[in-house]
Amino acid sequence: MMHSVGYIYTILWLLIFVVIGSESINSQSSAKRSLDSLFQEYAFKALAWPRTKTGTAYEGSVPSNLTGIRISALMLRRDSLKWRGYGYYHEFLIPTGITEEPYVTRIVLVYQNLGNWSSLYYPLPGYIYQTPVLGIMAYDAMDMCAKNKPELQIHALENPIHIRFSNVQPAPEGSLLKCVYFKSNNSIKFSNVTNGNVCSTRKQGHFAIVAEVRVAPSPAPSNDGNNNQLSSEVWTISLGFLGFAFLGVLFVVAQKFVLVERRVILEDSAALIVPLLGAANEVPMPEEDLSRSLPENDYAIRPLPENDYVPRINQQL
Repeated sequence: MMHSVGYIYTILWLLIFVVIGSESINSQSSAKRSLDSLFQEYAFKALAWPRTKTGTAYEGSVPSNLTGIRISALMLRRDSLKWRGYGYYHEFLIPTGITEEPYVTRIVLVYQNLGNWSSLYYPLPGYIYQTPVLGIMAYDAMDMCAKNKPELQIHALENPIHIRFSNVQPAPEGSLLKCVYFKSNNSIKFSNVTNGNVCSTRKQGHFAIVAEVRVAPSPAPSNDGNNNQLSSEVWTISLGFLGFAFLGVLFVVAQKFVLVERRVILEDSAALIVPLLGAANEVPMPEEDLSRSLPENDYAIRPLPENDYVPRINQQL
């Protein structure tokens, strides 16, 4: 019974953690999408249409409450991006062979540098950011005044897109640098860093270089296993002893209860029988019965037969 109750509580806590975790993931995903939409809106404002030139990067500005974040917008023709590439767009090296889905004639690439906001919008437990999170997103350039525009999906078919990070912090002692790729579906992918500061991708998204946080080694598993086993055995024996003691107490209480019940029954029976016996002793007995019940000594006090005999001669005289 105790084990079943424990299992039920464990399942309930797991369900609570799952619900809380899913709510946290959904809230983080919503915050990221809102942030991307905000950056798209402010980056498009930097494109002073119709004076915007294709192939020229325009630096945008963010709201004052997001100071430290940098954004820019770059508009390119689809054919030019596919056959010519672009070269370096800030830290991103755009090669040839880039395609998009769905098909559009002009593309706007929005650059993001989250700076000191990186760990807030892209938390990564167990890792330390050695660079800011950099992002590159693609949008349709048809309507420059639209808000919350849907993202395009770009693919590097020939050569990958290289991200050359600047000012990479050295990794802590015993840790290795890793590239991390935050996908649009909230999944995370790790890869190796090349040349000390370069990561590669074939799709759009957000990228950074991180280092894993090393923790102190745990004690030897064999000793822990023995200690855990010993502790488990001690608890089992203790619980068994307590169970037997509890059953013994129940048995004593039950026996005492039965004895008390029997004593009460006997006392009640005696209360009924004693008056009846007293009444029976007070009932008068018949005379015949009294005479019959006289002891043999009573016959000794009767006159002897010879004392009753009177001779007839004396009577005649």
